[in-house]
Amino acid sequence: MARFLKIKFLWTLLAFSIFFLLLSFAGDFLVVAEEPKIADAIIVLSGDDGGRTERAVELYRQGYAPYLILSGGRIYQETTMAELMMQHALKLGVPKEAIVLENKSSSTYQNAVHSKEIMEKYKFKSAIVVSSNYHMRRTRVVFEQVFQGTGNVFAYVPSADQDYNPARWWEKNRSIMVTITEYIKLIGYVLRMAT
Repeated sequence: MARFLKIKFLWTLLAFSIFFLLLSFAGDFLVVAEEPKIADAIIVLSGDDGGRTERAVELYRQGYAPYLILSGGRIYQETTMAELMMQHALKLGVPKEAIVLENKSSSTYQNAVHSKEIMEKYKFKSAIVVSSNYHMRRTRVVFEQVFQGTGNVFAYVPSADQDYNPARWWEKNRSIMVTITEYIKLIGYVLRMAT
């Protein structure tokens, strides 16, 4: 009996160790960080305080793409997120003719659907997709599903979020909530795709 309890204790300890090891990598798993590649456009998803737009403008200035597609339809102080992002990009020196607004979306899925419409309209075949680091795994899953079979090529380049450290996501309440929310939304989306 003592031997059985010892073995049970060791298995329980091993299971908890594996669980906590996996949990420690939960933030890192959310991050998809690819090298930027020359593309037809840079798609920027709304949802932060300007860091995503700044990262996209940096890529634009480096010559990775001649256009920014600013995607976000939620209303903030009587204007859409895409329009706010455009104001920010213009202040950073991007010419208005290099900006294409997508101001209908209110979710990551809609960002992808409406960005696809714009890419088809402008005959863009490639894009760099920019969002916050913690949002990139879900963004890639959604975009790959929406653009499946189109032949479009994407690079997923994150914007660093100063309030989210994926290697130590459990240290701040906001990071904990962001991580849990991302997993819930990612799992929900994957389950919807499977049905």
